[in-house]
Amino acid sequence: MQYRIAHSGITWGYDASTAEAAVRDVAACGYNAYETIGGVIEAYEQDGADYAALLAKYDIPLIGTYVGTGFRHDSSPAEDIKNALNWIRRASEMGATTVLIAAGSRKGGICDTTAGWRHIADAFAEIARIGLDHGMQSAVHPHTGTLLETRRDIDNFFDAADTDLLPFAPDTGQIAKAGDDAVATLEDYKSIIAHVHLKDYGGGRETGYVGYEPIGSGVIDMPAIFAILEDIDYDGWVTVELDGTPEAPRPPGEAARMSRDYLAGLLGDQVTWSERSG
Repeated sequence: MQYRIAHSGITWGYDASTAEAAVRDVAACGYNAYETIGGVIEAYEQDGADYAALLAKYDIPLIGTYVGTGFRHDSSPAEDIKNALNWIRRASEMGATTVLIAAGSRKGGICDTTAGWRHIADAFAEIARIGLDHGMQSAVHPHTGTLLETRRDIDNFFDAADTDLLPFAPDTGQIAKAGDDAVATLEDYKSIIAHVHLKDYGGGRETGYVGYEPIGSGVIDMPAIFAILEDIDYDGWVTVELDGTPEAPRPPGEAARMSRDYLAGLLGDQVTWSERSG
C-alpha cells in the first residue's frame, strides 16, 4: 500500500506571520500536502492576502483544517459552530477534504457525565454536517489540556458519538503525552480511523517542542503505528506534526526534514515524495 504524507504548519508557529515560511519549507521537504489551523487562514487573509495563492506559489495542496473549539460540556457551542462554518467554507474552496475537530479546555473541570459527552458529540456532529455540506469529512482529534485528552475521555466520547459522522483522528504524540499507549489506542480504534496526526513524544523530557520530537527521535513505536495502518489498508492522510516554540533546538524546516528522512527510511517505496521546481 501507498501512504500520503502531509505536514502541518504548527512547527513554525500559530499565527499568520509564519504562514509563508511554513508552506515554503513543507513544500521544499517533499511532503505531499499541507495542513493548517482554520484561524491561521482567516488571519492571513484579513488584510487582503490570498492563502490559495500562497499554496499555489509553492505548488502544494491543502488537505485539512484544524477546528479547535472553546465550548465545554456545560456551555453553548454557538460561537464555535459559527467559526467552524467560516473556516470550513474557506478550506473547502481551496480543495481541503478533512476537518479535524478538537474539544474545549479541561481547566474548568473534566466531563464526567453521559449527558455532557452527548452535548459535546452533538455539537461536533453539527460541525461535521457543515463539513459534509462542503465536501469535507470530519474526524475527532484528542489533545492534551482539552476535555478530550485521556483514553477514558476518548472512550466516553466515542460511546456517545455517531462514528460514521465522527470517526477518529488520533494524534500519537498527544495520546502518549496524556499518559496513554498510542499503539494500543490506535489498535483498539483502528476500525474508525479516518485521519492520523503523526507526532513523536520525548518521554517526559524537555525537548523545545512542548515535550515532542521529530518523528523517529522520540519513544513512540512508529513501526507499530504503521503496522496497524497496514492492517486496515489505510488510505487516508498521515499528517506529521511537531509543536514549535521559541526554545526549539533547530529551525522548523530542519525538523520537518528530519521527520521526512526518518519516514523515507521506514516506508521506502510506500511513499512517493513530491518533487517541486524551485
